[in-house]
Amino acid sequence: MTAISKLYVLLCGYEILPRSVCFRGGGDRFVMSVPISAYLLETQNGFVLFDTGFNADLVRDPTLRHQHFAAHGWEPPVVWPQHELLTQMREIGVAPEDVCHVVMSHAHLDHTGNLRHFPHAKVWMQKAEYDFAFKGPEHPAVVRADIDDPGLDWSLINGDHEIMPGITLVSTPGHTPGHQSALVSLPKSGCALLVGDVGDWMKNFENEILPGEAADDVAALDSIRKINRIRRDENALMFVCHDPDLIQKQKLAPEFYD
Repeated sequence: MTAISKLYVLLCGYEILPRSVCFRGGGDRFVMSVPISAYLLETQNGFVLFDTGFNADLVRDPTLRHQHFAAHGWEPPVVWPQHELLTQMREIGVAPEDVCHVVMSHAHLDHTGNLRHFPHAKVWMQKAEYDFAFKGPEHPAVVRADIDDPGLDWSLINGDHEIMPGITLVSTPGHTPGHQSALVSLPKSGCALLVGDVGDWMKNFENEILPGEAADDVAALDSIRKINRIRRDENALMFVCHDPDLIQKQKLAPEFYD
């Protein structure tokens, strides 16, 4: 029996990236616009958010834009008003305090941007990812200011973990040391996989192509294969965060999957 009644896809902006970021050996001269996605689950116990999109202040503020993008030779994401996470939630009728759990796939800035708005929610992260984010030098793709809030209620786990009936967190390291995905069970559509950045496009899974950047190549390939096994065994729908073709075929909030 699943606790989930609805799944909403939230399109939170676009990143301008060389193809080599999404596909190993993809080439730096090919530039792509890829979506930033987050997912909202309505459950019997309140709302569950998988990732929190991008903090648009990092683009709007010239100092922050230079610090986090220009200084690294990166293009800043495109975030229009209709991409704002809280705006989309408001259109559904959901306030930040209605969210009881936030699942962080990993600590990169295009996934953690609005976490500060959910101090009342339990925040789920793999312990290895938490250590990666907070210990040692700050990684260029991690914005500690987005996640280093003393009011956040962290729940650190090791490995696969069910947080409620119908939502199981799946350890999928490789892209980062403690990356995780989620297997969710919808009442009508069946199982769905929220895969974060295990692979940026469906092609990563269909052809077992490593993403352009990985903390551990062996673990990254193992995680792609793990997701493929679960997808096959559960006949699961795939929700791939950065796939520009897939996002155009999906229902976007306020539409939903049930």
